[in-house]
Amino acid sequence: MNLNPAMLEDTSVHYYFPQPTDALPYLYYPTSAGCFECKPTYRVDRHNYFSYLVIVMLSGSLSYTTISGRGIARPGYALLIDCHQPHSYKANGACSFMFMHFTGGQSREICSAILASMGSVVHLKNPGAICESLGEIITCMSAEKRINRVQASSLVYHVLMQLMSSDAAQSEGSTGHPTIDQALTYIQDHLTEKITVRDIAENIGYSESYFAHKFLEATGTTPYQFVMRCRIERAQQLLRTTALSVQEIAVQTGFNSVANFSYAFRKEVGDSPLKYRERPM
Repeated sequence: MNLNPAMLEDTSVHYYFPQPTDALPYLYYPTSAGCFECKPTYRVDRHNYFSYLVIVMLSGSLSYTTISGRGIARPGYALLIDCHQPHSYKANGACSFMFMHFTGGQSREICSAILASMGSVVHLKNPGAICESLGEIITCMSAEKRINRVQASSLVYHVLMQLMSSDAAQSEGSTGHPTIDQALTYIQDHLTEKITVRDIAENIGYSESYFAHKFLEATGTTPYQFVMRCRIERAQQLLRTTALSVQEIAVQTGFNSVANFSYAFRKEVGDSPLKYRERPM
């Protein structure tokens, strides 16, 4: 494996928990987990590694290559890799993500089903839920004490079920209008940038006024309100799962100033970004 500590920021954490010798076949076991804030030089190349890997993107993006293909994972998406096969992934500039290596239980069957139906990159309907489960696993590992194997298994299973349900959730959360769904994807992929209604409309080939009308009809909200909600949801994830400053999070969620970010965040959530970060999980 090619992984140099110099590729990571000081705020990155990584914990190991080897599978016990008396592992039970019906339980799932996290073998390592952590949260990485990566420099642009971050890259991993493996021939094989005896586990499965789930990565939940928080900021930036990763390019990956597996025997099944290649692609890019961005915030709001999870990357699932069968590490028993050759694979690699690398940062496209600075990025951050939570991750977990795991094994045991029906890991092979469930991961094979997810990869067959959705591919390696899964769009998450509720990124916060999977981040909370990964956060609990990381917290247990950081406590330097024996992890309750049943609790750990339950958390791993919850992560897998979040991935399994994402395909159905995408269908349930679909507007039923393929072009508007394309606009939703465009918005998620460009949250760090300045997004205008005209930009989105041009991307899907609509006039600005017609797009705004159809978007409101399909989603029950205006394009601006939807973009703002997506920015705040991503900011919540970053506040919970990274050590990024409020200013850095404001930039990574597309706000042009900390003041505008703080005002919008408080209006939507009810607390300032710093107070939200201090809330118990």
